[in-house]
Amino acid sequence: MERKLLRWVTIVIALLIFYQSFTSVSADLIEDTCNKTSNFKFCVSFLRSKPGSATADVQGLAQIVADQIQIYLKDTFSKVSKLYKEATERVIKECFQICSEEYGVAIQYMNGVLANLKSKSYRNAREGLSGVYVDADTCEESFHEEPVRPSPLTKNNYDVKDLAVIGSQIIHILG
Repeated sequence: MERKLLRWVTIVIALLIFYQSFTSVSADLIEDTCNKTSNFKFCVSFLRSKPGSATADVQGLAQIVADQIQIYLKDTFSKVSKLYKEATERVIKECFQICSEEYGVAIQYMNGVLANLKSKSYRNAREGLSGVYVDADTCEESFHEEPVRPSPLTKNNYDVKDLAVIGSQIIHILG
């Protein structure tokens, strides 16, 4: 009886040690990867908040970022469409029209980024993320042209831009 108990305790301890070393390596991979980006804190915080990141390799981390960008783009595009329909002021409508066009293009870029990431065409994936960044920036800047209006999309635009930058930098690690 004591022998069986000792065997089970040994197995449980071995599994706990294995699990702890595995999660430590994963945490280090996130930190090591994010250390190679321009926004370490944001990168670590973002990746640690996403399911699957603890067990992902660098390719998986890039995929997590890319998938989230696609979600943000589609959500922002929907928000822009809604705001455009509700807008009554001509200048604001024009800003939303620009944003709608930019986010439509960004979604197409992101489709290419996802395909290029999958096929390991990393240079093309990075170029697509540059396009995504520019599209979000163009949307934001449309509100800063005369006559200046406050942008209701600032958070969305900056989230997309921040993720596009770290996504591109993570993909750069891959090749």
